[in-house]
Amino acid sequence: MEPTVNSLFNDAIRLLIEEQKKLAEKLLRNTRPARTGRGDITKYFGLIDSGDPRSGDNEKIDADLAREYGNNHKPEK
Repeated sequence: MEPTVNSLFNDAIRLLIEEQKKLAEKLLRNTRPARTGRGDITKYFGLIDSGDPRSGDNEKIDADLAREYGNNHKPEK
């Protein structure tokens, strides 16, 4: 059985950030643009502006993730 995109993605997000970067570079080098003519996906990189000047700050992202993972997400009384 071939892995699905979702299973590959779930495996990839568990990689360390440096390994994720290497994987992304390898995928970009070794994949061809879709036959639909949509072209290179890199044109979408950095497309969204969150309005937060620190949105690409890895330290902030790590802190945000740690805060959310530590939150039990139960409503406060």
